[in-house]
Amino acid sequence: MQKALEKQAIDASTPSEELRKLADTHNGAVRKLVAGNPNTPPDLLTELFIEYPHQVLKNPVIELLLLENPDFFKQLYQTNPYIFNEDALPPLFLEWAVHCSDEGIRKTIAGNDNTPDLFLMQLAEDESVDVRCNVAENHRTNADTLKKLAEDKNKKVRLAVAENLNIPECALLKLATDKCYEVRSKIATHTKTPSHVLEKLIHDTNGIVRFGAARNPNTPQSVVNQLLEKLIRYDIRILQEYKLPESFLEWAVNHQDTNIRVAVASNSHTPQTLLMQLAQDQDTSVRTAVAKNSKSSRKTLTKLAQDQNESICFFAAWTLKERADYYYFDYDDNPF
Repeated sequence: MQKALEKQAIDASTPSEELRKLADTHNGAVRKLVAGNPNTPPDLLTELFIEYPHQVLKNPVIELLLLENPDFFKQLYQTNPYIFNEDALPPLFLEWAVHCSDEGIRKTIAGNDNTPDLFLMQLAEDESVDVRCNVAENHRTNADTLKKLAEDKNKKVRLAVAENLNIPECALLKLATDKCYEVRSKIATHTKTPSHVLEKLIHDTNGIVRFGAARNPNTPQSVVNQLLEKLIRYDIRILQEYKLPESFLEWAVNHQDTNIRVAVASNSHTPQTLLMQLAQDQDTSVRTAVAKNSKSSRKTLTKLAQDQNESICFFAAWTLKERADYYYFDYDDNPF
């Protein structure tokens, strides 16, 4: 029985009405064959497109249907708007999508991982900024296309290229000198940006770009430290309020300037190992700052509560009391 139904469903001479009856069955194998039968009526193909898009698109009658109804592909798309998530779609269908007057369809295919390079290259020249942006964001877009989009006149497109994880070095170097600081800031934070480029970006005229380069793990720490040294000359509060690289803080805790050591001792982000080191500082103002730091560990504060300086003892004891609940489960390896 099953073989007879399948034979009837695949036979191009089977009348349209018989194919409709076969499609009304709950037999998936039969319905799939009906979707590929050239005698299947257009309205039934549209209905079957949801379940069997590949069979419908590969149906031998498709080109003839397009001659009779140029909007047939669009009708199919409206039935199944997720069609571009499918692999290996026929070139004829993709070609239609690339040149479709509906910008939404072009945007969809431009941002889809399954779109072949050939069509992404065509969409990279689309008149729509949003379409070009989707191509620029697509991680399947090849290096040559991304290089071309890196020179796009629209900032939005260049930003999309700068955020692409597969950006080629040639495009990255180009965007590192972009006139728009937002684009340069994206390059400054990109994981693929080489150290020699970051060394230049960390001296950029824009603070956002410099900040991004300073936080990039590819930036040499010595270069970051030089920037931070320069910044604290203008405002020492940077040492008191921000979470800074540990290598820089290690430099700061050994600095001869007492104010710098006090600032590090006051910072709630300072690692416990460095706070313990500062708790043994010869200057009372440094030890006092550690004693007042609510993030100092119980071990550090207990030590300072026995300090020779009475004020430091008081502040350490007070901080211990205030943080009693937090220290309940505090062991030597606890961060508090």
